[in-house]
Amino acid sequence: MGGEPAVCKRGEQLPGNLLGSLPQLLQPQPPAQSPGCLSRCLSPSSPVTEAESIASLVPNSHLWKGKAARPLGVGGEASGPALVVVPWGAPPPLGRVGGAATHPGWKSCGDCSLVSCPRPGFSIDSGKGLVRAEELSFVAGAPRANHKGAVVILRKDSASRLVPEVLLSGERLTSGFGYSLAVADLNSDGWTDLVVGAPYFFERQEELGGAVYVYMNQGGHWAGVSPLRLCGSLDSMFGISLAVLGDLNQDGFPDIAVGAPFDGDGKVFIYHGSSLGVVAKPSQVLEGEAVGIKSFGYSLSGGLDVDGNHYPDLLVGSLADTAVLFRARPVLHVSHKVSILPPTIDLEQPNCAGGHLVCIDLRVCFSYSASPSSYSPVVALDYVLDGDTDRRLRGQVPRVTFLSRSPDDPKHQASGTVWLKHQRDQVCGDTMLQLQENVKDKLRAIVVTLSYSLQTPRLRRQAPGQGLPPVAPILNAHQPSTQRTEIHFLKQGCGEDKICQSNLQLVHARFCARVSDTEFQPLPMDADGRTALFALSGQPVIGLELKVTNLPSNPAQPQADGDDAHEAQLLVTLPASLHYSGVRALDSAEKPLCLSNENASHVECELGNPMKRGAQVTFYLILSTSGITIETTELEVELQLATISEQELHPVSARARVFIELPLSITGVAIPQQLFFSGVVRGESAMRSERDVGSKVKYEVTVSNQGQSLNTLGSAFLNIMWPHEIANGKWLLYPMRVELEGGQGPGQRGLCSPRPNILYLDVDSRDRRRRELGRPEKQEPREQLEPSTSWWPVSSAEKKKNITLDCARGTANCVVFSCPLYSFDRAAVLHVWGRLWNSTFLEEYSAVKSLEVIVRANITVKSSIKNLLLRDASTVIPVMVYLDPVAVVAGGVPWWVILLAVLAGLLVLALLVLLMWKMGFFKRARYRYPEATVPQYHAVKIPREDRQQYKEEKTGTILRNNWGSPRREGPDAHPILAGDGHPELGSDGHPVPGTA
Repeated sequence: MGGEPAVCKRGEQLPGNLLGSLPQLLQPQPPAQSPGCLSRCLSPSSPVTEAESIASLVPNSHLWKGKAARPLGVGGEASGPALVVVPWGAPPPLGRVGGAATHPGWKSCGDCSLVSCPRPGFSIDSGKGLVRAEELSFVAGAPRANHKGAVVILRKDSASRLVPEVLLSGERLTSGFGYSLAVADLNSDGWTDLVVGAPYFFERQEELGGAVYVYMNQGGHWAGVSPLRLCGSLDSMFGISLAVLGDLNQDGFPDIAVGAPFDGDGKVFIYHGSSLGVVAKPSQVLEGEAVGIKSFGYSLSGGLDVDGNHYPDLLVGSLADTAVLFRARPVLHVSHKVSILPPTIDLEQPNCAGGHLVCIDLRVCFSYSASPSSYSPVVALDYVLDGDTDRRLRGQVPRVTFLSRSPDDPKHQASGTVWLKHQRDQVCGDTMLQLQENVKDKLRAIVVTLSYSLQTPRLRRQAPGQGLPPVAPILNAHQPSTQRTEIHFLKQGCGEDKICQSNLQLVHARFCARVSDTEFQPLPMDADGRTALFALSGQPVIGLELKVTNLPSNPAQPQADGDDAHEAQLLVTLPASLHYSGVRALDSAEKPLCLSNENASHVECELGNPMKRGAQVTFYLILSTSGITIETTELEVELQLATISEQELHPVSARARVFIELPLSITGVAIPQQLFFSGVVRGESAMRSERDVGSKVKYEVTVSNQGQSLNTLGSAFLNIMWPHEIANGKWLLYPMRVELEGGQGPGQRGLCSPRPNILYLDVDSRDRRRRELGRPEKQEPREQLEPSTSWWPVSSAEKKKNITLDCARGTANCVVFSCPLYSFDRAAVLHVWGRLWNSTFLEEYSAVKSLEVIVRANITVKSSIKNLLLRDASTVIPVMVYLDPVAVVAGGVPWWVILLAVLAGLLVLALLVLLMWKMGFFKRARYRYPEATVPQYHAVKIPREDRQQYKEEKTGTILRNNWGSPRREGPDAHPILAGDGHPELGSDGHPVPGTA
């Protein structure tokens, strides 16, 4: 659609008979008791030629129940055009009709199942092929049915009855579904499709207002059809009007128009049909602002060819008392062809007039076609030829110049105009381009781009009453108006068959460290031998050594492959951490031309055009490492060889593992390096001062940092493994003080953990005073202790024994002192003072000739960086310990003598026990004969007054034992017996002496 619209205001008549005669329409007035419902006058959307195809649904008639009206009388069968009013809802057969669900609730007009005032017949249309092929069906819209709206497809059941067959319900409440209707075969499959408008539809979140539903007919079956929903902008009333336009673009599919009168000043959207249905994107939008009309698109009428150019036109109405006629412009299909002579560029064959340059002749030919074939106006096409387009777009100088060009054209362009007198008339234009001298880039083809456009004459505004002028044609929008043509260079060295079968091979691609401008050293490889190791230690660049060859794969058959590789390239894709910086070659003659993109992440290196048979090239890509961060763990460069010769090539990757090596070194020394033990054995509780423990020793551990500060990488700690106990838990080296100088900032001392001197021994006053004055410590003479004596004898063999006390070997127990290095830039020194525990050495190692005590120190780094590497960050500090030769140690009893003495004592004791057992010392007295009985006593209780003891106590003749109990004895000193032969018992239960 296009051209200058014809605007008609009220009272003005469009030139010519635009619409023809219209049938008389019924316009019943609504009853007074129903003021809420409005009537509407409707007309067919297209001319009607047969009386039987005329049908209208009359809303608001007879208590607002819709009715269908159909004129009777076809040909001469009826005497007059009387209209028979068919009541809405003649009872149809139940079940399914044509594969779609029928509506079983249709009843008589007095008992309609629809809600009050549903307005059936608010919009109408008709067409064949809706339910059955070649059978006319009627479509009626009821936008207020069931508050959602509905569309009904009806068929003629008899001369006075329309039966509903298909009911389509709306999607949203109050959307006005069925407000407008249109029927057309949008996909040209022989079945008529249905388009339904719902102008009151809205979607608040997506800001949509108005919708159009497109139902594609599935062979007369409507059940389960999912419509395509087209939506407009919010409050636009999109879909209030619909029109079938016919085939605007002459592609064989009908097109439709949708009005949105409140989208700005109003808009009309043109949608094309296709084999799949309606194309969801509008092909054109007509705006009321362009013609100065508001509420543009409130009504539409299309499908008629007003100006007789065989293209349907569109009439757009509004609420501004103005209608606009848009006439369709004829579509031209342009055919074009570019011819090149010679087809390839042979640099060894100059053909220009001067005899030393290469020239190329170009011919451009045009013709056009249109529909109908009778439409054949004179057409003027303007064309432009642009030379070496791709190279110019990259910002490089073009390699060609047009010799025949207009004065206003640049050197790389030539323009012209061709006049086509009628359809199929072919007109050509000739020009010549010249290749520049000393062309270096023979790798890429020269691209010539043709673009053309249609000259459109200016239209003059017509005076009122004059006829409409013919509209100018337009080019087919679906046909490109540009053409690219490539001119290649002649390829040589391809053998007798002229087929270049090259054998490009990337022999190696390895990362190297740059020693000088032309000297590179390969990086060390990982254990797998395929991954390089790159240490991030301030290297600004890194080299990638590349070697490419073009040699025959089988020397026995050199003609099989290895031909010249035309347009040989090496394509390099770099990761984000590397950037292309430059290229170096050992031989400047072999240095390739490498070009990178804007962000230096992709590099193209020209290896030769062509790269000759047997050629070898070695070069280095200089890559900047500025993008490598502490989070970078791997470098991977993708390499791809490319050539237009016959060869299958595969990509290759060069990998390197990135690690951050901390340049730390640690050393340690013990002062003194030899210690002596002597004196007497003292317990832990007897220790009061550090001088009571033993010989003094001091350790100094120095850490140096040659790189960047550690606080940028993580937290560093200086650790010292202090052997404070031997394996059995006795003291070995008693820690007194731990101090760290450096690593905390200028003039600050660090705090280490855990705290030393856990026994709280008094610090030597001389050391304290020297430390307070800031004087360096001096080597003290060895303390003279009392000679120690031992009860344990030492053999001469044991005195030759040597022992090493080391926590790593399990011969000692260590405590680890950890000191944080918060600001470690250059160096830090750790001082540790300790005392040799004499008592342990006197008890455990007095028989040892010499002992070696090992102290270990290392550095640990806590960091979230996974590729942090710390090498050789540990040291071992040995100290030799000897028995003081001044002290005299008395000899003792050998251990085997004590063992023999113990065994001899046990043997004597066993013999003594055996002898006493033999003599019966351990036997008890027993009665050996059966007749021998054990004496028994029978106690009889005698009244106290009858006892003799009582009587003697009365007479005073009783005798008492020396232990205080009374005793009576007879003349023969035997116990007195009772009358039954048993001894008389006293009150204490013992026999009474002196009774017979």
